[in-house]
Amino acid sequence: MCLEECAELFGSPPSEIGIILVSNRKIKKLNSQFLNKNSVTDTMSFKISRNYGEIVISAETAEENGKTYGLTTEEEILYLIVHGYLHLKNYKDYTENERKIMFKKQNSLFKKILKASRGKCGKYGKKQ
Repeated sequence: MCLEECAELFGSPPSEIGIILVSNRKIKKLNSQFLNKNSVTDTMSFKISRNYGEIVISAETAEENGKTYGLTTEEEILYLIVHGYLHLKNYKDYTENERKIMFKKQNSLFKKILKASRGKCGKYGKKQ
């Protein structure tokens, strides 16, 4: 997997991250249960302990987003993993300024991962 090629880009904590792919129906239920939002989202992050976090991704939404942004589904899932990881590292995206900082870091990490993987993740598309 692409992430194995560049583990050094991911500093700990958390030292272990679980990645869970779910349906839109399941992520909507989680979003409602934990964030009181009755809507589908692409990714959610849960810091379980200092050294363990989980990133939940809607595979359906990742596929749709990939088409929108010119990425393969695998690349979009990777992009969402990076997004979830940054949330586990306490990055926020609630305000415009927070989003700007977080997405700059997210895009930088994503490009480094794709470059380090030397095409093992498919073609590289541009994420806006």
